[in-house]
Amino acid sequence: MPLVLTLDKSLSLLEAVVAHRDGIGTRALAQELDLNVATVHNIARTFCHRGYLRQDSGTKTFFPGMRLMLLGRQPSYLQSLAVSASPIIEKVAKKLNESVMLASIDHGHILNLKYVPSRQALRVHEADDISDHSYCTAVGKVLLASLSKPELEAYLRKTPLQHFTPHTLSTPEALKEELRKIAIQGYGETRDEAAEGVSAIAVPVRDPWNVIVAGIGASAPTVRLQDADHFETTLRELREAAALVEKQWTENRQPEGKGKGKTAPKAKAPSKTPAPQQAAA
Repeated sequence: MPLVLTLDKSLSLLEAVVAHRDGIGTRALAQELDLNVATVHNIARTFCHRGYLRQDSGTKTFFPGMRLMLLGRQPSYLQSLAVSASPIIEKVAKKLNESVMLASIDHGHILNLKYVPSRQALRVHEADDISDHSYCTAVGKVLLASLSKPELEAYLRKTPLQHFTPHTLSTPEALKEELRKIAIQGYGETRDEAAEGVSAIAVPVRDPWNVIVAGIGASAPTVRLQDADHFETTLRELREAAALVEKQWTENRQPEGKGKGKTAPKAKAPSKTPAPQQAAA
């Protein structure tokens, strides 16, 4: 099938702008896309006119516009992620025999999209909305580490950092240092931070532009997760699961074993958060 070249170039430009979270200018776009500067300028300005991009008046760099963000946050995107990931989350939870959760951040809320509890007697319960205490959960830390500086500051302004245990990171400085560490090492962990005796590990899930859109976390009693071999096994399995979720979601394939035409379950909406002692991933 022949391509509409102008449309193809326009979409490539849009994707390139989204991939550069700190913005990108006309000449840098032209070089990256191997296009004429004038062509890039005209396409980008058209997107700005329609609201899909915006251009900083000082630096002249382009950023995603509100219309593009609203389009990208179309309500079904979380539903699509939850459906694609569901069999993968169930499989890794069964393999690890620990509680496993898929969570995403949406309009400031960190939502539990899929949760599979451990089959063991000693296990951890998870809330639907972990926003209020996400800073002391592994998956919450992974998602917070993905925020821009203004987004993180906004979160800290509206979220009191409560001191649940002696291990809770309850100051902005300590939390920011932890989030910088997570961004470098590629995973987050907690040890007795939300509740004594509960630990967790989490890894990010990225979209095709390498932007973190979700996290997969496994929580367990500290007595089990403090074992070095168990920790490494859990981290490896979570990373493999995250890679499968990324592939499954971006390829938009029907999950294995699921028939066509089945209605996708709705992503969970924010609800009142139970006591933090019950949540740790």
